[in-house]
Amino acid sequence: MNKRRWERQPVEVPCMVSYAGGHASPARASIVNLSAGGLMLASEQGFIANERVLITLEDDYDALLFDFAETMRGTVRWSQAANSGKQGRYHIGIALEAELPQKIFLTEQ
Repeated sequence: MNKRRWERQPVEVPCMVSYAGGHASPARASIVNLSAGGLMLASEQGFIANERVLITLEDDYDALLFDFAETMRGTVRWSQAANSGKQGRYHIGIALEAELPQKIFLTEQ
């Protein structure tokens, strides 16, 4: 049984992830799924649980889908080594500080 509060939507959105305090270099990543309250990243590096992060979308990405924010803020809930090298070496679960608008889930990709 799925106990998630929101349904997740698969996406592939290039981005950069950095700690909110700026105490480490940003990492290249890709959003691989998202919901109104969170997202999962595939990243070149792992991140520490319970740390606040900034997710900045690549400039060329579809602005219609993500016109709500160029930068999202959230808290790392988990970070683990990925089983496949296809989309990055780590998968990271992020709880977003602000819910995403419902309209992004109605946009066809």
